[in-house]
Amino acid sequence: MKNKFFKRLGVMSVLVLAILIGSQGLWLWQQLEQEKQAFTLEVENSLQGMINFHALQGYSTPNPDKPSVATISMKETTNEQTNKDTSPALGKSEINTKNYIPDFALGKLIEASFTDISLWKGKFHLYVVDSLLQNNFPEFEKIQAYRMQLLKNDLAMDSLHMGKEMGKKWGNSPSILHVRIPLGTKGSYVFIADFQLKTFPFLRGMVYSIGISALAVVLVAIFLLWLLWKLQQQMAQLQWRERTVSGMVHDLKTPLSYVYTLLDYLASKEQLPAMQQQLRNASSNVYKLTHKMEILLTLFRAKKKKIVLECVPFNLAQKCRDLLSELELVYQDKQAEFKLSIPENLDIYVDPLYFEAALRNLLDNAFKYSDACAKLEIKAIREQKQLHICVTDSGKGIPQKEQRKIFQEFYRADNNSKGHGIGLAFTQQIVKAHRGRIRLESKLGEGSIFCIVLPEKVIV
Repeated sequence: MKNKFFKRLGVMSVLVLAILIGSQGLWLWQQLEQEKQAFTLEVENSLQGMINFHALQGYSTPNPDKPSVATISMKETTNEQTNKDTSPALGKSEINTKNYIPDFALGKLIEASFTDISLWKGKFHLYVVDSLLQNNFPEFEKIQAYRMQLLKNDLAMDSLHMGKEMGKKWGNSPSILHVRIPLGTKGSYVFIADFQLKTFPFLRGMVYSIGISALAVVLVAIFLLWLLWKLQQQMAQLQWRERTVSGMVHDLKTPLSYVYTLLDYLASKEQLPAMQQQLRNASSNVYKLTHKMEILLTLFRAKKKKIVLECVPFNLAQKCRDLLSELELVYQDKQAEFKLSIPENLDIYVDPLYFEAALRNLLDNAFKYSDACAKLEIKAIREQKQLHICVTDSGKGIPQKEQRKIFQEFYRADNNSKGHGIGLAFTQQIVKAHRGRIRLESKLGEGSIFCIVLPEKVIV
């Protein structure tokens, strides 16, 4: 059982780590994609600017005095001048101002017009764009290889490649960027560029984030291993306690058997009827205790550790009288007064051994925690298809904040009292096995009421 538990726990730990590592990997992939998209946009904007800059050279008229300068002049034109065809000098674009063109920008239109002239004159060259890219793009070191193409109506007019050629096809690898820029105003020309980036070019800028993520994964793994080790220790300790208690219970059977036999022998020799009856009662209690130990050992050996009931008719009033008689002798100093309000003919269908133990625990607590001159009341009420068996004491009561904890194993509201905090937890377990529940009503200075609530069908 232990091996299966830790095997399942180990599998769950591995799954948690796998999910954590997978989520970190997904986050890293998303970050890389965002960096790649940002880098692609930066490349496109830079190339667009370089293409426009190169187009100015193709548009301008050579000036011997300023060979590297392109002069742009804008003048207001008359209607007569507007009707003239001046495209060889300025380029010409017709825009219908009655209908809005989505994302219209006058600057882009002017740039496209310059590019038309440059393409028309045959002065647009990829090697110039390449030179501008190499000398002016700030993150050029991230690029391992690239190729450029100038297409007209999908036919290559010019092309070049730099760096190691990666075969005939540039696929959709994560390290490949594709750039497509339409040229001019007529839609015939297209500039295409494919860039192969160096291996993980963006990881260097994410070292801090990756380091934090890796550290988080390592810390979680260490925590899970530590938790697994602590659980294994707890399991070993619980098993040691179980073996110890099981051994002690088993060892107690022999002296109890001797006491049981001796009490029977003394009862047979006793002449006084009252003393003879007391000895027989003591012998009966020792027999019950021995039987309970057998059940306890059975529970230790059972795999599911649950109570197995053997239900028979059980006279509630008579059993309560017997228990009160026994406890009255044990707590003689309490000078208890008790009131029993249970019909004599009320028989319930329960396991006598377990249910008597539950009643004994409640009555024993009622005696134990009541003040001197204790006043107790035991009553049974049929209400809303349920049977309520209530034990009322005259103790000091239980604080509200401790009432939820009172049924926890090994918990005691009064740390100065004797006991191990097992009785009420075991009582609740017995009541639940009978498909019932136990509730508590208590106020400080007014005592407590413990009620066992059973389904009405337990009544014979």
